[in-house]
Amino acid sequence: MGFLSSMIFEKRATAGEVVSMRNPPEWLASMIGGQMTNAGTLVNEETALGVAAVYACIRLIAWTTASLPLIVYEDLNPGKRRAKEKNIYSILHDSPNPEQTSFEWRSLTSVHQNLWGAGISEIEYDAKGYPIALWPLPPWRVAPKRTINRNLVYEVSVDGITRTLWPNQVVVFPSLQTTADDWKSPIRVHRETVGYAMALREFGSKTFGAGTNPAGILSGLKFGKETTEQSVKEKFRDQYSGLGGSHRLMLLEEGTKFERVGLPPEDAQYLESNAFSVREIARIYNCPLPLIQETEKSTSWGSGMEEMNSWFVTYTMLPYFVQWEQQFKKKLIFSDKLFVKFSVDALLRGKMLERYQAYAIGRQWGWLNPDGICELEDMNPLPDKQGQIYLDPLNMVNALAYVNGYNPAAKGEPAPAKEGK
Repeated sequence: MGFLSSMIFEKRATAGEVVSMRNPPEWLASMIGGQMTNAGTLVNEETALGVAAVYACIRLIAWTTASLPLIVYEDLNPGKRRAKEKNIYSILHDSPNPEQTSFEWRSLTSVHQNLWGAGISEIEYDAKGYPIALWPLPPWRVAPKRTINRNLVYEVSVDGITRTLWPNQVVVFPSLQTTADDWKSPIRVHRETVGYAMALREFGSKTFGAGTNPAGILSGLKFGKETTEQSVKEKFRDQYSGLGGSHRLMLLEEGTKFERVGLPPEDAQYLESNAFSVREIARIYNCPLPLIQETEKSTSWGSGMEEMNSWFVTYTMLPYFVQWEQQFKKKLIFSDKLFVKFSVDALLRGKMLERYQAYAIGRQWGWLNPDGICELEDMNPLPDKQGQIYLDPLNMVNALAYVNGYNPAAKGEPAPAKEGK
């Protein structure tokens, strides 16, 4: 908290206003960065990470983005090869700057993108104008603006110094945009949903921490000189508590009754509300529930993990991959023959048998050649043009040949030419 903010805080506090950091007023919530929700919780990007579902979704997307190989290729037309000799290959694949690995930089950028609404890094160039490093910028310190000439710039304020960066000096990965010069933070847009989850978490902690939810009730007890409440508790604890006391025959004195207490209705409602909150947050980030360890509503996934992984890659991660690849191509690569691509083979490994079976059908029926299959699998073509050969099934004959009186039983008669050949 800065000097001016401290003065405002002290002035309002000394004026008699009750200031609580647990449930701060609107003016304090705005000052420390956040917004109060109808549930009475302060929501900002930092506090939202305390919600397990938010943390799990962001980690899933960030670690998936960071763990896949990010390759710079040279287009050989046909085919391609890894351009390992290019400096940009090392920047994206190994280490974008002296302080971070590629995994660390991509993970941090993805976290910024899905918390604050944009992942931003400044491009460092060498004397010849080629990129040599990517330095992550805190998105809460970056403000996209328009100049008088309506040109887009980025104002960066760090350590009391404000600099203006042009679009060619940064790589930007917005989460969701409504205009070209703005981005939306998922946490700010859905603060009520996140605030509801935070309120449930706090309510559950207080309820189960201070509430009285006994496992059972003993009634009809009569205390004498040698029998006290404490002695009865110790007797039952020693004989019936723990794993060793489970399923043991319980002997009670005459008139004493034991009644087991189940889950109270309000607790069951709390658990259902918590599950609903998890589903809502998973919907915000488009994450399958089983991948964030929520399996209660995951019975509609058909054949299982393979289908779920395919869905996750196609509908959740593919838009991120395309966005990142195009941004790298636009800002970091100055050759038409070079391009960047995420390798998603590891995520789709479970579907390999299905792909190969489909390729075999296409190859056997003559409408796929080896080079075409290699291209679909991101592999180089076969040498010496061997992969350009198509196969024709031996038992297949052009149907038009019968119209011209062709007799396939006639010995020595050549088969008619196939249509189009």
